[in-house]
Amino acid sequence: MKTITKTRLTRAYLQKLDRQNYLATTCAVLIATISLFLMLFHIGGDEVVTLFADLMYGIAALVGASFAFTTTYRAWRGPIQLAPRHQLAWLLISLGMLADSLGGFYFAYLEHIGQPNPVPSGADIGFTLFYPGIFFGLLLMPTAVRFRTRTALDALITTLCLLGISWFFAIGPAYLLLKDTTISLGTFAVSLSYPFWDMLLIFAIVLLIRQRVEKILRPFLLICGLGILSITWADTTYAYLTAKGTYTSGTPSIDTFWFVGALLIGLSALYQYKAIVNRAYNEMEHPSQMPTATDFPPLERQASPRRFLFLQSSIIYFPLIFLIALLLYREITNDDQVATFLVFLTALVGILLTARYLLATYENDLLLKEREQRRQDAEHLRLLGTELTSILDFDILREQITYIAAAKLTFDAAMLILIDENHQPTDKRISLLVCLAAAHAAETQTLQLTDVRLPRHALLLEQEREVVWAEDNMAVPPIVAQWHQAQNIRSTLFIPLIYQNRILGSLGFASRTEQHFSQHTITLARTYAEQITTVIEHARLYQTAIEQKLFARAMANIATRLNSAVVVEPAEIYQLICVEAASALRADYVLLYCANETDQLVPLAGYSNEQEAALALQDWPPISRHEPDWQILTSLQPTLVQFPALNGHSTRARTTAQLTSLRTRASGVLPAYKPTNLEVVNQNTSLLREKLLQKSTQTAMFSPLITNGGAFGLLILARVFPAATYDKIAFDNNDLSRVQDFAEQAAVALTNAKLYAQQRKAHQRLQELDQLKDQFMVTASHELRTPLTGVQGYIELLAQYGDMLPAEQRKEFLQKAQRSCDELVVLLGNVMDASRLEIEAGIRPANMENVNIRATIDSVLNLIEPQLTKEHRQVHFAIPTQLAVRADAARLRQVLVNISVNALKYSPAGTPVAFTARSLRMNNIHSVIISISDKGKGIKPQDQDRLFERFVRLESDVNSEVRGSGLGLYISRRLIEAMDGKIWIESYGLPGEGSTFHVQLPMA
Repeated sequence: MKTITKTRLTRAYLQKLDRQNYLATTCAVLIATISLFLMLFHIGGDEVVTLFADLMYGIAALVGASFAFTTTYRAWRGPIQLAPRHQLAWLLISLGMLADSLGGFYFAYLEHIGQPNPVPSGADIGFTLFYPGIFFGLLLMPTAVRFRTRTALDALITTLCLLGISWFFAIGPAYLLLKDTTISLGTFAVSLSYPFWDMLLIFAIVLLIRQRVEKILRPFLLICGLGILSITWADTTYAYLTAKGTYTSGTPSIDTFWFVGALLIGLSALYQYKAIVNRAYNEMEHPSQMPTATDFPPLERQASPRRFLFLQSSIIYFPLIFLIALLLYREITNDDQVATFLVFLTALVGILLTARYLLATYENDLLLKEREQRRQDAEHLRLLGTELTSILDFDILREQITYIAAAKLTFDAAMLILIDENHQPTDKRISLLVCLAAAHAAETQTLQLTDVRLPRHALLLEQEREVVWAEDNMAVPPIVAQWHQAQNIRSTLFIPLIYQNRILGSLGFASRTEQHFSQHTITLARTYAEQITTVIEHARLYQTAIEQKLFARAMANIATRLNSAVVVEPAEIYQLICVEAASALRADYVLLYCANETDQLVPLAGYSNEQEAALALQDWPPISRHEPDWQILTSLQPTLVQFPALNGHSTRARTTAQLTSLRTRASGVLPAYKPTNLEVVNQNTSLLREKLLQKSTQTAMFSPLITNGGAFGLLILARVFPAATYDKIAFDNNDLSRVQDFAEQAAVALTNAKLYAQQRKAHQRLQELDQLKDQFMVTASHELRTPLTGVQGYIELLAQYGDMLPAEQRKEFLQKAQRSCDELVVLLGNVMDASRLEIEAGIRPANMENVNIRATIDSVLNLIEPQLTKEHRQVHFAIPTQLAVRADAARLRQVLVNISVNALKYSPAGTPVAFTARSLRMNNIHSVIISISDKGKGIKPQDQDRLFERFVRLESDVNSEVRGSGLGLYISRRLIEAMDGKIWIESYGLPGEGSTFHVQLPMA
């Protein structure tokens, strides 16, 4: 019985129906009781009783019609909408009872104007219309067994037997009495017609019993049947008393039963709808407690319980035995026209019984053939099931199931639709795996459809349905529609695949005709679908076990290899993690990102199954803080990212010859995992996601690498679905647990590798420091020896020859000794500055102020002017007057002096020196760049990175005449950095082109 449940079905509505039904029942009981009491005791006299009985007949019929009309409206517009056929049934019953009510009121009017017992009259038209309305309404009621000729014969035999019994006791005697009276032919015909009309209603009731109405409708059948029996008693008694001429309106034994019959039929409508509403409400509130289609077979295939067999036999044979007994009794006692009719009726029943026997024999032969066909089909399906059970590869199994349905089960084509449990997007969308096969085609076609809206395909997945595509106009994906057109598919029978109350999908059996599928075809398809449901579920479980086994093996492998990775380079560790991640989680792309010094995540290693080698990392963009991928890093939880499908599906064809080669491959359903962490990619989200989208990525997993409660890297795994690719399983939330386990292993290995790298780097740094120490000792001994030798030499000359030397000579020797001492003081000061800066690494200038650049350069030029004049150098000066920086004036002057002195020391005499300054704006930050250029021999690019380190002197300068400690530029760099600036060199290393030192400081 089909119903449609609306959202306004609530407990309050059920309580409202209960109150209305109690009120209707109370009203019916009061009408029946008051009528019986008034007519039995003739309260008010004969005229009052007659008028009351006539009016009450129309009122009772009208009340019953109102009950039926109420049910009709509820079935059409109420919270539970019944099927159109069911609505029409109650509408016909309502109209029939309304016609009966109008006839009753007209009959009362005729008697009121002075026509006692006006038969026939216009009222009889309304009375007569009551019967076909009720009859056709009952025939339209839903039943569990479809209409069959044999069922109709059984109901007709029972009805004729009951007619014979009624003829013997009431209709026959009434007929004889009416025949002997002088009443008109119209009165004679109308009076006897009502008992025969009653047999029509009894036939409908017996037919409903034979067709076994649904259990929920049995109370309605009982109440309605009692009402029809009540009316039958009243009509039969009315005909008999009319024949005797003793009937008057208000007879309690007749009129009361008319009232009760009409009220019972109306009440049956109310109680039937209430029962249907109760069942719908229970299904809505407790769906898990409701039986499903797999809990029991269809009613047509159930073996009839013994009580139904006894009831069906009793309905036929007891009335027949009783009729024959009455016929024999009448023949023995008296041979009159009553017995003649009984003989005729019995003969007719015998003919119908013979026809029923012949029909039953024919049906039994068909049943035997059908059973043999079922046995053959069952054996055939058992062999096919055995063949499918031996296939362990889930991909091949899907194709073989579809191929068998199309080629070996006499269908033109088949369509297997499976819900992809590995990939379940949100918003009532599902992912489907669709396998298509034609009966005479050499290949099958498999599609993966993602982001399919559930309501559009719910009917194809949740219940058995026969679809005629030209009539239903159901929207299907374009690739499926193209396949339908190519195979000329006109209709499809969809059988749901349900395993333990869980919908796995649906199997469609297609035909190139628009004819409805036969019952044998439907049974065959249904049985095959039941068999493959278990096979599909077992195959998925097997694939799950294989998947888990492979993952466990990969985890053990990665643990063993990574724990021994201390002997390899970090780059090899990074690459090893990517390769093992691709193997363990069947990813097409794997990327390992780690943070660098610029607060970005940059790729350190990658893997692609297309190249079977490392990716070109320069093609993959870094991840900045403002991008969503960085937020995944800070969340410390793995995240599944879903990309919009470029193609909407992916396909691949496989020939049937390939189906015989069995392969075991890791695919299927993965173990359920805790929470869902899903992101859907929109446009312009990040450069990395756009890059993955260009690679036809459908899903990707981002897993942070965590150590000491914080994330230091990101492991990215992606699965791609390029065009013309065989259906693949996308990542889903169940994979998050496995990628998290793998990321934990990788984080441990990376941490160990980093610690080892840091230890090795520290060791290398110690070695470098040791080398610097040796280099410093050599440099220091050379640099210190030169001024000390000068001081010692001049003092020895003065001590030995002081009296003989002229005053000017002695003064010159003392001045040279003083300059040597000054050089020694400067050298020692540089060493002390370098040591202090190294110890106080976080030092900041104490006196930050606005410093005019031009004034500072002027002071520097004043210091070096004697040397400029002595060496005949030109100074190029291009500095705006008002240009100023934010710096420590003394420290800035020290840096500029160091650079200027170096420019003079390392460039030939007579060459110019240039001082320039300019403002710069970058990223809304204003700064000033001070440049000092010379025309010396320049510095090679490969030596420029080491120029600002401690104790570093270029190899070309160590043995030159120019002395130095290798600390001046190092001290300058540290001082500039302490003032939030930068210092660098620009040189091509070509003699004569020289070098340019740039100092960048914040603008004042």
